[in-house]
Amino acid sequence: MEKIRTERQYRVKMSDDGGSSETEDTMIPEGTESEQDAAAQDWARESAEDWAREGEWGDDGAMVRVYYTLSDQCSEWPRDSVDVEIEPAHAELIRAAGGDTECEHEWTSEGEGGCDENPGVWSTGGTALMISEHCEICGLRRTRHLTGSQRNPGEHDTVEYSVPAAN
Repeated sequence: MEKIRTERQYRVKMSDDGGSSETEDTMIPEGTESEQDAAAQDWARESAEDWAREGEWGDDGAMVRVYYTLSDQCSEWPRDSVDVEIEPAHAELIRAAGGDTECEHEWTSEGEGGCDENPGVWSTGGTALMISEHCEICGLRRTRHLTGSQRNPGEHDTVEYSVPAAN
């Protein structure tokens, strides 16, 4: 049976492909060594995800790979990585397109072309899709490009907004 250990200190070193890095420390409350190590591994992954989300990636969003290494006073775990999808700044993109950021948009693909079973949706190759929609309230148009499961490194889903031209 594993012995209960007192509080242990862990450190995570994080970096991204752009050359940024960060180090954080934490104390894991007492428990068995395997319980503490499992909690520390979860903490390290969450810390890496949070660190990526705190970065400045622009309004278009991003897919960021963060590498991290967990260690304690006695050992170091193998380097690991996590891919973090950064959500686009929708309000900023809508504002830049001249759209209404206060509208509680109700998106629909009806009338956007494509087939009857899946209006407004087109395959763009492999598992990638393009979805064309408009807001039933204000008319704002939204085009989403979804990369699917066959994405290339760094490739991420994107969204574009536009105000339809007046007739």
